[in-house]
Amino acid sequence: MSEFKTPVKSKLMSDGGEKREITIPPSPFLNRLGYGTGVSVMQLVRSPKAGQMRSPWALKMLNKRVKPNKVYTERLQAEAELLQRMSHPNIVGFRAFSKTKILYLGMEACDLSLGDMIEKRVEDGLDAFPPNNIIKVALDIGSALDYLHTKMQILHGDMKSYNILVNGDFVVCKLCDFGVTLPLNEDGVFDKENAGKKVYYGTEAWSAPEVLEGDEISSKTDIWPLGLTLWEMMSLQPPHTQIDENFDESLEFDDSYVDNNFELYGTRPAIPATISVEEYNEPIALFQACTETEPSRRPSAEQLAAVAMNMMNK
Repeated sequence: MSEFKTPVKSKLMSDGGEKREITIPPSPFLNRLGYGTGVSVMQLVRSPKAGQMRSPWALKMLNKRVKPNKVYTERLQAEAELLQRMSHPNIVGFRAFSKTKILYLGMEACDLSLGDMIEKRVEDGLDAFPPNNIIKVALDIGSALDYLHTKMQILHGDMKSYNILVNGDFVVCKLCDFGVTLPLNEDGVFDKENAGKKVYYGTEAWSAPEVLEGDEISSKTDIWPLGLTLWEMMSLQPPHTQIDENFDESLEFDDSYVDNNFELYGTRPAIPATISVEEYNEPIALFQACTETEPSRRPSAEQLAAVAMNMMNK
């Protein structure tokens, strides 16, 4: 691992190695991009420098209701160290980290999460994403997972639509949120010896059968939830849930507005009745390959990306 130095006070290293002061306004003046357990992701629009525009950052910060503690600090620092070591076009880029005054991880800002795009599509009364959009997600995130699984020997551990960022009209998709990663050995199997106290975290509705049944965790455990993410793009809803028809869109989304079919967790959802099987035959094929119950029957991330690339090039 390359040496990671926590920035001193509020001085952070810029892309060019130059030190400068970072001023973070109070949370109400920041645009919230997303949230997770105990954290919020905010957008920081940086002021111009020497007449030049500077790209915005995404800041992962403790939720204002959460008091700073060792667990969150260590988890955020571990994610910062990991991001700083990685370099891939389909993985969100590291920008800065600070645990003085305000604890935050600065990252490359992207347009929207895929999860937010799905919600917006529902609000706008639109149908499923076009097949090419779904195939592009399989290609880009398959490529990111291949890098993660083989070069970094890491399991993402929480694949879902909200952890995929999209720029433009699916110009590029990027994997984000590496706070619950797990080490893999050379065979792509969960490396318990080097995991310490780490366990599989994930999000249950997206969890693979082997997770729920307590079986062996491997790189294929990331492939199952990616398959469910492709299904989300066709169904426009989370897996194994039914959106309440009386959902008030003016309120913040949470589990109180969905019916969870817990007994179906770890199973392959039916193909949405709202799509044309003929038109969506390629996305359906990718989804079904990724959601094979037996992990050995699922494609590797490399194989998935290669198949998706062939589909895109037709």
